[in-house]
Amino acid sequence: MKKRLNTFLFDLDGTLVNTNEIIIKSYQHAYSKHLPNLNLDRDTIISDIGPPLRAIFNKYTTSQETIEKLIETYLEYYVANEHDVFYLYPGVEDTLNKLKEQGHNLAIVTSKFRSSAQPSIDHFNLEDYFNVIVTLDDVRKPKPDSEAIHKALNHFDNVEKAIMVGDNDSDILAGQNADILSAGVAWSIKGETFLKQVKPDYMLKTIHDIFKIIDYENGER
Repeated sequence: MKKRLNTFLFDLDGTLVNTNEIIIKSYQHAYSKHLPNLNLDRDTIISDIGPPLRAIFNKYTTSQETIEKLIETYLEYYVANEHDVFYLYPGVEDTLNKLKEQGHNLAIVTSKFRSSAQPSIDHFNLEDYFNVIVTLDDVRKPKPDSEAIHKALNHFDNVEKAIMVGDNDSDILAGQNADILSAGVAWSIKGETFLKQVKPDYMLKTIHDIFKIIDYENGER
């Protein structure tokens, strides 16, 4: 019997929730406090978005003490100011409602720490849709490693076919490394062309395109 696409793993920032500005501002604030001579421009900060904080900060300093301070300052600023500049992308709530009504498995797989992911989860009541949420605290190896994908999938007992949906190359690569389908989102701050370099199986122009993928994969086209 043909396996049906019934399991959907979503990245959080840049995929479900637009947190681009608070992420950029949090980096700028942390750098200005602890690496005041760095002077990174906005485009460079945007190009860094995606990997865990420690990996990004390690690009600019080898001091573990400074890295810890950068992480702490980033997270403090992010949590204190996030509610001013974030929102769900168009169609996300409607799409999640429909996926849930159809009985699909839904999980969030994020490279954020739980402490910085929780404000978005709480504010938009995402736990109403996702009873599986895998954060950076839950894994030893973040995306693009497949560990987080497998950890999410292991929560479900009826996985037939799964897909990882995200706005960064690490999301696509994590899906590929876990041997599941992958989809990029055209609204990624890094751009559709950037994501296509890692060859996702699909590219969503809008979040509603997920239903076209379901129809295609399940032979209902």
